[in-house]
Amino acid sequence: MVAEILRRVPDISVHVVPARSGPIDLPRPSRAPQSLPPLRSFANAFGYSILGLAAGLAVRQGLGISNVTLVMLVAVLTSAVTLGLWPSLFACLVSALAYNFFFLPPLYTFTIADPENVITLLVFFLVAVIASNLTARVRTQAVVARDRAATTEDLYLFARKLAGGISLDDLLWATVYQVAHMLKVQVVLLLPEGENLEVRAGYPPEDTLDQGDLAAARWALDQGSAAGRGSDTLPGARRLFLPMRTGRGIVAIIGLHSNREGPLLTPDQRRLLDSLTDQAALAIERLQLAREMDKARVATETEKLRSALFTSISHDLRTPLASILGSVTSLKQYGDKIDAADQDALLATIQDEAERLNHFIANLLDMTRLESGALAPRMDAVDVTDIMGSVLRRTAKLLAGHRIVLALDDDLPLVRVDPVLFEQVMFNLLDNAAKYTPQGSEVTVRGRHEGNMVRISVEDEGEGLPEMDRERVFDKFYRVMAADRKRAGTGLGLSIARGFMEAMGGSIIATNREGRKGAIFILAIPVAK
Repeated sequence: MVAEILRRVPDISVHVVPARSGPIDLPRPSRAPQSLPPLRSFANAFGYSILGLAAGLAVRQGLGISNVTLVMLVAVLTSAVTLGLWPSLFACLVSALAYNFFFLPPLYTFTIADPENVITLLVFFLVAVIASNLTARVRTQAVVARDRAATTEDLYLFARKLAGGISLDDLLWATVYQVAHMLKVQVVLLLPEGENLEVRAGYPPEDTLDQGDLAAARWALDQGSAAGRGSDTLPGARRLFLPMRTGRGIVAIIGLHSNREGPLLTPDQRRLLDSLTDQAALAIERLQLAREMDKARVATETEKLRSALFTSISHDLRTPLASILGSVTSLKQYGDKIDAADQDALLATIQDEAERLNHFIANLLDMTRLESGALAPRMDAVDVTDIMGSVLRRTAKLLAGHRIVLALDDDLPLVRVDPVLFEQVMFNLLDNAAKYTPQGSEVTVRGRHEGNMVRISVEDEGEGLPEMDRERVFDKFYRVMAADRKRAGTGLGLSIARGFMEAMGGSIIATNREGRKGAIFILAIPVAK
């Protein structure tokens, strides 16, 4: 059966878990009560009895022999409180013999002359036994209660650690460490990775599993039951493997090993293990679900971006190309039949559409630079007025049907920006205003000095921004719904503007004008020092 299972076991990849240096901030292990006290406990009980005898001899003359038993009984109770039942019973025997030898006549023999002293001795021994029994029982209950409280505290601290924002590797390490120290065993933790099992954590750090252990671990995963040492399946394996499951199924396999003879776990330890593994399984599942959600979100965003990119390219590339091809075809086929004015118009169309196509490709390249982190602004102190002069020359055709108003304060200080990037930001804002405002409307550029910042605003007289679009206008490929008369845009201009501003240490916000229609885009630029 073992050979057959080994043949069915696929290769299991093993992940080496390095030992961690320094103490780990995890709860202390609970103490397991010992069933048989060591000889040292009996020696201590004998010592307590000798001390009780010495005290009895010291106070015999003052208290009387009848009260000596109370003094010696203290030694018995002390043994019961500090050492447990069996050492206290041994102290009872030693105290009774000492009481007979040193206090009952004839002295220094174990012979009892007076029959009443026999009854006294028996009563003393009986009281000592009962008192030690009761005291030891109370002590045992206190030890059990203390151990249970410590175990409960350990479980609570472990649950708090798992509930924290920790990574999967830290979670697995905390689990194997906690199980190892609370149950005094060696632990390995395996996670399913596709068709294989991978060793992800171990305490002490473990990086190898023999074939018997691999077969037992695979059986525990496939059948969902215990396998290996002490189980009904593959009992010859060195470790006991148990599945860690949640409502969704098995999330991990835990393997336990100990050099102790006999059963690996007691019933109480098995219940404690179940509690630890249940908490760990839920935490592992939570992290796996979060990872799956992140993957799904990234896939969704990627698909949305791909769809937007394809839509934008199909429109913003094909439209100018169609115009260029149409104009070139007309000139080529009917050039001798078209008068000079129409030829100039077709050539102008070719030039405008080519510039539009070039602008779209430049936007794509700028966005690629932003997202790849390859953008490195060359900061310099520049005059806003000089930049605006260059921008207005570039946008002369775009704003030919609009009134441009410049309202820049005369005392504007120099600003610290990359001149090329800042010029592109202003170009994109004015291009956006030209697209979404009617012909003949006014576009105003204001500039004022406020503290250590210069604020530049671009105000238009369009329909303004819908409330839900004030932040989304800066998203890639997002375009506010506009009427058919609006010139198509790529949906990248404002996104690039924000990226450039943030790269230069500035900011940009979008809002609506107060008391009238229109949108405002406000730039905050640091003053050059």
